[in-house]
Amino acid sequence: MLAQLGGPERLDDVRPFLYNFFVDLIPDNIPVPAPLIKPTAWLISTFRAPYSRKLYASIGGGSPLRAQSQAQADALGEELKRRNAPLPVYLAMRNWTPHSEDALRAAQADRIQRLVFLPLYPQYSFSTTRSSLSELRRVMHAIGYEPELAVVDQYCDDPDYSAAVADLTRQTLREFAAPAADVHLIFSAHGLPMRYIERGDPYLEQVHKSVAAVSARVVHTGPVHVAFQSRLGPEKWLEPATELLIERLAAEGARAVCVVPIAFVSEHVETLNEIDIQYADVARRAGIAEFKRVPTVQTHPAYIACLANAVERAIA
Repeated sequence: MLAQLGGPERLDDVRPFLYNFFVDLIPDNIPVPAPLIKPTAWLISTFRAPYSRKLYASIGGGSPLRAQSQAQADALGEELKRRNAPLPVYLAMRNWTPHSEDALRAAQADRIQRLVFLPLYPQYSFSTTRSSLSELRRVMHAIGYEPELAVVDQYCDDPDYSAAVADLTRQTLREFAAPAADVHLIFSAHGLPMRYIERGDPYLEQVHKSVAAVSARVVHTGPVHVAFQSRLGPEKWLEPATELLIERLAAEGARAVCVVPIAFVSEHVETLNEIDIQYADVARRAGIAEFKRVPTVQTHPAYIACLANAVERAIA
């Protein structure tokens, strides 16, 4: 059971997707009574939808996340078959289709009695892995289907995951005209409110483990940085913010920047718009001559091997 956040596939999907997203987000972030969670989510999603639609319009009218996640599921199924472990692979999206209930009912119809929960989030966070797992368990109980469940909670510094990111990073670095020593490598991860970390969320520590594992393989001779993107709301989030780091590096004389989306395994609005359009524009205006972004791992053979290894360990 591959778990992922999900994303709107058409512009008409944006507001209902945002509604699902905020229904999930509000309990941990906005102090409102339980009966007001859904009305509050409706208000916020309705207010934010016009802006979000513009973002999705800029990347073709919808997120490719579901298609790429399904491709990962298919590739994992083929890899398991190649290893003489032909297992069915299901896809469960937290905030969009196919929902956890869709995936679980498919597994139930197939008479599956043992299930491996495998997140398409390399690093564990309350907002991603825990949320998806909690929803899966809630639906299992609600529909009366409770197979034996093995949980893979993270693979932040798995050798095959690190190898996939490192391979794509080296390929992108070779495209720079600037000498390698002059290229600033920015590992950009999705941000989180600081209070998550203060409550014990291991995400920040695991992001740094991912960066260390990939850096050890890339052996980049230029400066290496870690930054955080996708801030939402006025409270204190993980720092430095990616766009502010780009501006600061430019002011200090940097002229070549390579961004590695370290917490993303598929392309979606955070990579295709936030990095490729918004941050590229920040870099251009700040005087960065070369700005490039490393592709996400998607179905890179090493990443699929990482997932298959995780399944085999969970079964064992």
